[in-house]
Amino acid sequence: MALNDIEVAQIKRYMRLFMNKRRPPAFIRDEIDLEYRIWGNDVVICRVNYINKKKYESPIAKMVLNRPHTRWNLYRMNQSQEWIIAAKEPISAFSDAIKLVEDDINSYFFRL
Repeated sequence: MALNDIEVAQIKRYMRLFMNKRRPPAFIRDEIDLEYRIWGNDVVICRVNYINKKKYESPIAKMVLNRPHTRWNLYRMNQSQEWIIAAKEPISAFSDAIKLVEDDINSYFFRL
């Protein structure tokens, strides 16, 4: 079952806060930026690079709502372009999952 309208609205609110903190400065967003998408039960964050006026997306984080338990699984993209688990235990709230991405204490999502 896909996210309902209330869940989507709540996720968008948290994602606005996240994007305000983590997006690059406005003057460089025509070269590099962050975007997110909501698909079904997934929220995917991508790094976007613009090269020669072409857009290239690289997924960096994915949060998946695990129903019926209403827990979030957090994944990161590895160097082989495969999703691997970033948090060993399911996370109880989306706000906690996005906080782990924002803080990025293990440098899983925002490597230099």
